[in-house]
Amino acid sequence: MFTNTVTKMKMGQGEKSIYIPKFGTVTSEDLIDGVDMANSQTLTITGTTHTTDESGCKVIVTKRLRNHLKANAFRAAGKVIGNAMQKKIDQDGLSLYSGLDSGLSHANTSIALGYLAAGVTQCMGQAEPCPMPMVAVGHTYMWHPLVDALATPASSATMPEGFQWNVLRQHFMGIDKLYGVPVLRDANATIDSDDDTYGAIYSKAAFIYVTGYEIENWVVYDDSLRGWEIGIVHDYAMVEEDGTYGRYLLFDATAPTS
Repeated sequence: MFTNTVTKMKMGQGEKSIYIPKFGTVTSEDLIDGVDMANSQTLTITGTTHTTDESGCKVIVTKRLRNHLKANAFRAAGKVIGNAMQKKIDQDGLSLYSGLDSGLSHANTSIALGYLAAGVTQCMGQAEPCPMPMVAVGHTYMWHPLVDALATPASSATMPEGFQWNVLRQHFMGIDKLYGVPVLRDANATIDSDDDTYGAIYSKAAFIYVTGYEIENWVVYDDSLRGWEIGIVHDYAMVEEDGTYGRYLLFDATAPTS
Protein backbone atom coordinates (compact mmCIF):
# COMPACT_ATOMS: atom_id res chain seq x y z
CA MET A 1 0.00 0.00 0.00
CA PHE A 2 2.63 2.56 1.09
CA THR A 3 4.75 2.13 -2.03
CA ASN A 4 1.80 3.19 -4.22
CA THR A 5 1.54 6.56 -2.46
CA VAL A 6 5.16 7.78 -2.73
CA THR A 7 7.85 8.52 -5.32
CA LYS A 8 9.88 5.52 -6.44
CA MET A 9 13.52 5.84 -7.54
CA LYS A 10 16.01 3.19 -8.62
CA MET A 11 19.76 3.34 -8.23
CA GLY A 12 21.70 2.67 -11.42
CA GLN A 13 24.24 -0.05 -12.02
CA GLY A 14 27.44 0.68 -10.08
CA GLU A 15 25.82 3.25 -7.78
CA LYS A 16 26.17 2.82 -4.01
CA SER A 17 23.82 5.68 -3.14
CA ILE A 18 21.45 8.16 -4.75
CA TYR A 19 21.60 11.96 -4.39
CA ILE A 20 18.30 13.84 -4.55
CA PRO A 21 18.61 17.62 -5.02
CA LYS A 22 16.07 20.16 -3.77
CA PHE A 23 16.01 23.67 -5.19
CA GLY A 24 15.24 26.76 -3.16
CA THR A 25 12.79 29.49 -4.15
CA VAL A 26 13.26 32.92 -5.69
CA THR A 27 11.08 36.04 -5.66
CA SER A 28 9.62 37.63 -8.76
CA GLU A 29 9.79 41.44 -8.61
CA ASP A 30 8.04 44.38 -10.28
CA LEU A 31 10.04 45.88 -13.16
CA ILE A 32 10.25 49.42 -14.58
CA ASP A 33 10.08 49.86 -18.31
CA GLY A 34 13.51 50.59 -19.75
CA VAL A 35 15.36 49.88 -16.49
CA ASP A 36 17.76 46.95 -16.40
CA MET A 37 16.71 44.01 -14.21
CA ALA A 38 19.93 44.15 -12.20
CA ASN A 39 18.84 42.47 -8.98
CA SER A 40 19.98 38.87 -9.38
CA GLN A 41 19.20 36.15 -6.87
CA THR A 42 21.15 33.08 -5.90
CA LEU A 43 19.48 29.76 -6.60
CA THR A 44 20.23 27.53 -3.62
CA ILE A 45 20.44 23.79 -3.92
CA THR A 46 20.26 21.41 -1.01
CA GLY A 47 20.05 17.69 -1.22
CA THR A 48 20.05 14.36 0.55
CA THR A 49 22.00 11.18 -0.10
CA HIS A 50 20.36 7.84 0.50
CA THR A 51 21.65 4.28 0.57
CA THR A 52 19.77 1.00 0.57
CA ASP A 53 19.86 -2.15 2.71
CA GLU A 54 18.93 -5.74 1.98
CA SER A 55 15.96 -7.48 3.56
CA GLY A 56 14.77 -11.02 3.10
CA CYS A 57 13.60 -14.32 4.52
CA LYS A 58 13.64 -18.00 3.64
CA VAL A 59 11.78 -21.19 4.50
CA ILE A 60 12.61 -24.88 4.13
CA VAL A 61 10.16 -27.25 2.45
CA THR A 62 11.33 -30.78 3.20
CA LYS A 63 10.50 -33.81 1.09
CA ARG A 64 8.43 -35.14 3.97
CA LEU A 65 6.46 -31.90 4.33
CA ARG A 66 5.80 -31.72 0.60
CA ASN A 67 4.47 -35.29 0.60
CA HIS A 68 2.20 -34.56 3.56
CA LEU A 69 0.54 -31.57 1.87
CA LYS A 70 -2.24 -31.89 -0.65
CA ALA A 71 -1.73 -28.31 -1.77
CA ASN A 72 1.26 -27.17 -3.84
CA ALA A 73 3.91 -26.72 -1.13
CA PHE A 74 6.13 -24.47 -3.24
CA ARG A 75 3.28 -22.16 -4.15
CA ALA A 76 2.15 -21.94 -0.52
CA ALA A 77 5.69 -21.22 0.70
CA GLY A 78 6.15 -18.59 -2.00
CA LYS A 79 2.97 -16.84 -0.90
CA VAL A 80 4.08 -16.83 2.75
CA ILE A 81 7.50 -15.29 2.11
CA GLY A 82 6.07 -12.89 -0.47
CA ASN A 83 3.51 -11.59 2.03
CA ALA A 84 6.24 -11.28 4.67
CA MET A 85 8.37 -9.15 2.35
CA GLN A 86 5.49 -6.88 1.34
CA LYS A 87 4.55 -6.39 5.01
CA LYS A 88 8.14 -5.47 5.91
CA ILE A 89 8.33 -2.92 3.07
CA ASP A 90 4.96 -1.45 4.05
CA GLN A 91 5.80 -1.15 7.74
CA ASP A 92 9.15 0.49 7.00
CA GLY A 93 7.30 3.16 5.05
CA LEU A 94 4.47 3.65 7.54
CA SER A 95 7.01 4.18 10.33
CA LEU A 96 8.10 7.41 8.62
CA TYR A 97 4.81 9.21 9.36
CA SER A 98 5.81 10.22 12.89
CA GLY A 99 8.90 11.95 11.48
CA LEU A 100 6.96 14.57 9.51
CA ASP A 101 7.76 18.10 10.70
CA SER A 102 4.30 18.78 12.12
CA GLY A 103 0.85 17.29 12.46
CA LEU A 104 -2.27 16.80 14.52
CA SER A 105 -1.36 15.04 17.76
CA HIS A 106 -4.46 13.86 19.64
CA ALA A 107 -3.63 10.59 21.38
CA ASN A 108 -6.61 8.82 23.01
CA THR A 109 -8.93 10.87 20.81
CA SER A 110 -11.06 9.54 17.97
CA ILE A 111 -10.43 11.18 14.63
CA ALA A 112 -13.24 13.31 13.20
CA LEU A 113 -13.91 15.01 9.89
CA GLY A 114 -12.78 18.35 11.29
CA TYR A 115 -9.31 17.00 12.08
CA LEU A 116 -8.95 15.61 8.58
CA ALA A 117 -10.09 18.90 7.08
CA ALA A 118 -7.59 20.79 9.24
CA GLY A 119 -4.72 18.58 8.10
CA VAL A 120 -5.59 19.01 4.42
CA THR A 121 -5.98 22.77 4.86
CA GLN A 122 -2.59 23.07 6.58
CA CYS A 123 -0.92 21.16 3.75
CA MET A 124 -2.50 23.40 1.12
CA GLY A 125 -2.18 26.69 3.00
CA GLN A 126 1.47 26.69 4.07
CA ALA A 127 4.07 28.99 2.47
CA GLU A 128 5.07 26.21 0.08
CA PRO A 129 1.89 24.16 -0.47
CA CYS A 130 2.30 20.40 -0.60
CA PRO A 131 2.62 19.29 -4.23
CA MET A 132 -0.34 17.40 -5.57
CA PRO A 133 -1.42 14.66 -5.58
CA MET A 134 -1.91 14.08 -1.87
CA VAL A 135 -3.28 11.08 0.00
CA ALA A 136 -4.42 10.24 3.53
CA VAL A 137 -3.37 6.85 4.95
CA GLY A 138 -4.08 5.31 8.32
CA HIS A 139 -4.95 2.13 10.17
CA THR A 140 -8.44 0.77 9.55
CA TYR A 141 -9.28 1.21 13.25
CA MET A 142 -8.26 4.85 13.17
CA TRP A 143 -10.59 5.60 10.25
CA HIS A 144 -13.56 3.74 11.75
CA PRO A 145 -15.13 6.85 13.40
CA LEU A 146 -15.17 8.53 9.98
CA VAL A 147 -16.75 5.50 8.35
CA ASP A 148 -19.41 5.52 11.06
CA ALA A 149 -20.04 9.26 10.68
CA LEU A 150 -20.27 9.11 6.90
CA ALA A 151 -22.31 5.93 6.70
CA THR A 152 -24.89 7.05 9.28
CA PRO A 153 -24.87 10.87 9.22
CA ALA A 154 -27.02 12.86 11.61
CA SER A 155 -30.06 14.66 10.25
CA SER A 156 -28.20 17.94 10.70
CA ALA A 157 -25.23 16.71 8.65
CA THR A 158 -26.67 15.08 5.56
CA MET A 159 -24.62 14.22 2.46
CA PRO A 160 -25.22 13.08 -1.12
CA GLU A 161 -26.86 9.66 -1.11
CA GLY A 162 -24.36 8.24 -3.61
CA PHE A 163 -21.38 9.15 -1.42
CA GLN A 164 -22.94 7.57 1.65
CA TRP A 165 -23.68 4.40 -0.30
CA ASN A 166 -20.09 4.19 -1.56
CA VAL A 167 -18.75 4.44 1.99
CA LEU A 168 -21.09 1.69 3.13
CA ARG A 169 -20.13 -0.50 0.18
CA GLN A 170 -16.39 0.18 -0.13
CA HIS A 171 -15.26 1.15 3.42
CA PHE A 172 -12.52 3.53 2.19
CA MET A 173 -10.70 1.99 -0.73
CA GLY A 174 -9.36 5.25 -2.11
CA ILE A 175 -12.24 5.48 -4.57
CA ASP A 176 -13.92 8.37 -2.81
CA LYS A 177 -12.20 11.53 -1.65
CA LEU A 178 -12.63 13.69 1.42
CA TYR A 179 -11.64 17.34 0.98
CA GLY A 180 -10.08 16.42 -2.36
CA VAL A 181 -7.82 13.71 -0.90
CA PRO A 182 -8.21 9.93 -1.32
CA VAL A 183 -8.46 8.15 2.04
CA LEU A 184 -6.75 4.74 2.24
CA ARG A 185 -6.66 2.15 5.01
CA ASP A 186 -3.60 0.09 5.94
CA ALA A 187 -3.74 -2.49 8.72
CA ASN A 188 0.08 -2.75 8.76
CA ALA A 189 0.29 0.56 10.65
CA THR A 190 1.58 0.01 14.20
CA ILE A 191 -0.80 0.48 17.14
CA ASP A 192 1.00 1.31 20.39
CA SER A 193 0.26 0.05 23.90
CA ASP A 194 -2.17 2.94 24.44
CA ASP A 195 -4.16 1.98 21.33
CA ASP A 196 -2.93 5.01 19.38
CA THR A 197 -1.51 5.00 15.88
CA TYR A 198 0.14 7.32 13.37
CA GLY A 199 -1.50 8.03 10.06
CA ALA A 200 -0.70 10.90 7.71
CA ILE A 201 -1.87 13.26 5.01
CA TYR A 202 0.96 13.85 2.56
CA SER A 203 2.16 14.57 -0.93
CA LYS A 204 3.65 11.84 -3.07
CA ALA A 205 6.85 13.90 -2.96
CA ALA A 206 7.15 13.66 0.85
CA PHE A 207 8.64 10.16 0.84
CA ILE A 208 10.81 8.15 -1.53
CA TYR A 209 11.03 4.41 -2.07
CA VAL A 210 14.62 3.83 -3.23
CA THR A 211 15.51 0.45 -4.75
CA GLY A 212 18.92 -1.04 -5.39
CA TYR A 213 17.49 -4.13 -7.04
CA GLU A 214 13.95 -5.44 -7.29
CA ILE A 215 12.52 -8.34 -5.31
CA GLU A 216 14.21 -11.64 -6.20
CA ASN A 217 13.16 -15.22 -5.36
CA TRP A 218 15.10 -18.50 -5.40
CA VAL A 219 14.52 -22.20 -4.92
CA VAL A 220 17.55 -24.39 -4.14
CA TYR A 221 17.60 -28.06 -3.17
CA ASP A 222 19.74 -28.93 -0.13
CA ASP A 223 20.80 -32.57 0.10
CA SER A 224 21.66 -32.50 3.80
CA LEU A 225 18.32 -30.92 4.70
CA ARG A 226 16.48 -33.26 2.33
CA GLY A 227 14.41 -30.36 1.15
CA TRP A 228 14.19 -27.13 -0.78
CA GLU A 229 15.29 -23.71 0.44
CA ILE A 230 12.85 -21.08 -0.80
CA GLY A 231 13.87 -17.47 -0.27
CA ILE A 232 13.17 -13.88 -1.13
CA VAL A 233 15.40 -10.77 -0.94
CA HIS A 234 15.12 -7.09 -1.79
CA ASP A 235 17.51 -4.12 -1.63
CA TYR A 236 15.66 -0.91 -0.78
CA ALA A 237 15.20 2.05 1.54
CA MET A 238 12.15 4.05 2.67
CA VAL A 239 13.15 7.67 3.29
CA GLU A 240 11.57 11.01 4.09
CA GLU A 241 12.44 13.55 1.43
CA ASP A 242 10.59 16.64 2.70
CA GLY A 243 9.02 16.72 6.15
CA THR A 244 6.94 19.80 5.30
CA TYR A 245 5.04 18.02 2.54
CA GLY A 246 2.54 16.41 4.91
CA ARG A 247 0.97 16.26 8.36
CA TYR A 248 1.03 13.29 10.68
CA LEU A 249 -2.20 12.18 12.36
CA LEU A 250 -1.86 10.68 15.85
CA PHE A 251 -5.22 9.35 16.98
CA ASP A 252 -6.91 6.50 18.81
CA ALA A 253 -7.07 3.14 17.04
CA THR A 254 -9.04 0.99 19.46
CA ALA A 255 -10.66 -2.03 17.82
CA PRO A 256 -14.33 -1.06 17.26
CA THR A 257 -17.14 -3.10 18.73
CA SER A 258 -20.04 -1.37 17.01
